Amino acid sequence: MDLSIGGRRIEAGSTVLALLGAANRDPNRFGDPERFDVGRDEGPPMSFGSGIHFCLGAALARLEGQIVLDRLLDRFRTMELTGAPAVYRDRLTLRGLVDLKIHFGR
Repeated sequence: MDLSIGGRRIEAGSTVLALLGAANRDPNRFGDPERFDVGRDEGPPMSFGSGIHFCLGAALARLEGQIVLDRLLDRFRTMELTGAPAVYRDRLTLRGLVDLKIHFGR
């Protein structure tokens, strides 16, 4: 049976792919969502899921991130984007950076 969702007609038998593409970048929920802000406190992100779907590696990933950022901040006085464009994966899922040029100064 054909149906309509959000004003778009979907024919019976069509493949429909539902994604949470905005997830942690929803401007209706997060102020300046594209800005990296380690101190951001606007509610829990969807990064590691929730409930029975919570990521088993979440604690390790958070610890790794904390260690990396602590070491970088201890070692370098400044970290600045070079101005080169960020390069992102060209995917529907598991999106993220492929390349981000940063200049580290002492």
